[in-house]
Amino acid sequence: MARPDWIVNQPLLSAVAWTKFQGRTNALAAALGGQARFFGDGFTGHRLAARPLAYVMKSFQTWNTLSRDNPRTVLVITPPVFAPLVAWLWCLVHRRPLVVDCHTGAFHSPKWVWARPIHRWLLRRVRVVLLHTAELEALVGSWGARALMVPDDLPQAGDARAVPPAERRRVLIAGSMDSNEPVVEAIEAARLLPDIEFHITGDPELLMAKVRSGAPRNVLFTGFLAYPLFLGEMLAADVVGVFSTDPRIMNRAAFEAVGLGRSLVLSDLPALKERFDGAALFCSNEPDAMAQTLLQGIRDRAEMERRSVALQARLRAQRDEAIARLQSIIDEEGVVMWRHLSAS
Repeated sequence: MARPDWIVNQPLLSAVAWTKFQGRTNALAAALGGQARFFGDGFTGHRLAARPLAYVMKSFQTWNTLSRDNPRTVLVITPPVFAPLVAWLWCLVHRRPLVVDCHTGAFHSPKWVWARPIHRWLLRRVRVVLLHTAELEALVGSWGARALMVPDDLPQAGDARAVPPAERRRVLIAGSMDSNEPVVEAIEAARLLPDIEFHITGDPELLMAKVRSGAPRNVLFTGFLAYPLFLGEMLAADVVGVFSTDPRIMNRAAFEAVGLGRSLVLSDLPALKERFDGAALFCSNEPDAMAQTLLQGIRDRAEMERRSVALQARLRAQRDEAIARLQSIIDEEGVVMWRHLSAS
């Protein structure tokens, strides 16, 4: 039986994230033959009081966009938990499969720990749940959900836009100014290395004004960067530092640094050490330790870059295997969904 035209002409997948941009979401959509849809905060900004209004607006935007796209499959990012709830309801009404990509903060961030019962209820009702670590894959699987660990992609130098070369040695602190990032400690590490430039990414408005104004002269807050420029900053740096206080985090910026073959320094955390051991230097989130390890990353730059390049093949193989498994789940179940729709 031939498939109806309305099914043949549907886009394969729409990936929805309630944020300005996410490299992982963009890459997942591309790998699955779909398109990414991002919904930033707009005029509401980061103000906590305006957050409920922002969620309501994004709910309507998500519903309208999915109705316009009419995808065969929806992929949605959590947190916030409201995004997959809206996507699940849309998929229920339109009888489409839903894939949920759970970032680590969905389970352990103080902002979202209250939502764990909602996630537990919801994730058992979707096609498959994507996780960043084996620990979270096991947790979600124990809830009775179909769980699949999908590592991040590795960008390449061709994805970057060139930035002016540094006039002196440069450190890039790659982050978003999230509350779990030791930004103040990184600034103090910069104070200990006055002859080295420190570029710190992310929205500086999320920092207290006195922290910004008190930063030493060798610190530059880049602000939010378009993704090619962000990658360009990585290429221009002598070493990339990616720091967090979340013991379960799996920093995307670490994958990006490895993909670009950079010298890399990470927080000494179990999940990161398991994934990047041998290709990165590790340190505590203390200014002195950060400064000394970043300096070592500069001194040993050639060797550390070689280690990053050596890790690329293994990480890409893990990613390719996971994407192939995910695609097979979508394709296999998609046939069942189409037969059900065409018979109704």
